[in-house]
Amino acid sequence: MDVMVNGITVSVDLKASDLRKSQQQSKAQGTDFAALLQQQKEVKSEILEKGFKKYVGDMQQEKLEEEIRNKILQALGLSEEQYMQLPAEQRASIEQAVQEAMQKEMQARAEQEQKKNGNKLAVSVPLVAAASG
Repeated sequence: MDVMVNGITVSVDLKASDLRKSQQQSKAQGTDFAALLQQQKEVKSEILEKGFKKYVGDMQQEKLEEEIRNKILQALGLSEEQYMQLPAEQRASIEQAVQEAMQKEMQARAEQEQKKNGNKLAVSVPLVAAASG
């Protein structure tokens, strides 16, 4: 099955019968506030360990991957719970499609950035304070 995400076509190997079966099963979830507080502590530690700039870059990439993954699942008519109930080989196929779409998206963004900055040269000139006497 081919899925279109952000103008990029990716192929996902799924059987229609497994897809329908997965769509019929769902699971309710509640909010675990203790887990949220633990997650907050982990985020703070990660920022301190990596540095803010690296942390933000990683978060942007994770957000893009999640967005692409959600679009693929939506195009397949699957919720996250339904996805988790699919056989392992079908989940692997979807994850492979997500990675392919990520690579294509990152390449497209890099090319766009290169075109945008193509003729510009970045020159850094240190400022030196003149000593007045």
